[in-house]
Amino acid sequence: MKKIMFSWPDQCIGALTSSWDDGHTDDRRLLEILNQYGIKGTWNLNASHLVTEAGKNDPTRIRAEEVVDLYAGHEIATHGFNHPWPSTLSDDQLRHEIINDRIELEKIAGVPVRGHALPFGQHDTRVDRILGECGILYSRSTESHYKFHIPADFLLWHPTAHHKRDIETLWDQFLTNRVTDKLFYLWGHSFEFGREGNWDLIESFGKKVAATEGIWHATNMEVYDYVMAWRSLSWTHDMSAVRNTSAQTIWFKEGETYYSVAGGTTLKLG
Repeated sequence: MKKIMFSWPDQCIGALTSSWDDGHTDDRRLLEILNQYGIKGTWNLNASHLVTEAGKNDPTRIRAEEVVDLYAGHEIATHGFNHPWPSTLSDDQLRHEIINDRIELEKIAGVPVRGHALPFGQHDTRVDRILGECGILYSRSTESHYKFHIPADFLLWHPTAHHKRDIETLWDQFLTNRVTDKLFYLWGHSFEFGREGNWDLIESFGKKVAATEGIWHATNMEVYDYVMAWRSLSWTHDMSAVRNTSAQTIWFKEGETYYSVAGGTTLKLG
């Protein structure tokens, strides 16, 4: 029996993703830092809080007109139209919050918006169910686990750590972890760096990350898409051939040998 192991794209030893909430104007500075060090992020926005000519004019929030250029190369995700406590809402209210946020953000960004960060990190089985009903593919909580595994259920995706933790020590632990599917998931709010005057935390982490070779930098949705494509591979019973029905190339490992199977193709192993 062949032992097939997951691999990130291009034989990368691990993956890094990040997630930032609320659309604060400090996103501008944080994006400069992340872009400098090649770190990708998902930016969870409340459409009703964006500054528009006809809407709110909060000087602490980004403008709707800058979303496309500001977050280029990253991902836009929902965070509730008005950032409500989910437990205070009826089912229909919750659907309204999620779907309206999707609709408005998709109008602004011009792309499908299928990810979500739970306002206040609050969730239960009802919230998880309704997110799925609204076309959300993954949702991030605020419950850090300080580990590096892929979620079993993407509608309840717990991150590795908030940026206030000792993320450099966690990064060192991440690099020494020997599993092939390890994932480091960082989350937070850009305004916390501005409020607390500790931009050096993310600068120092960025430098440490940039000095590490073999890391796949991805948005939350890119991680989701890749993992789901991996899980959807079709294998023969003896694991001697595999069919990739997705559109992207998927990597895996047998022993010390890496293989890749392109989208829409079948690969026979030696």
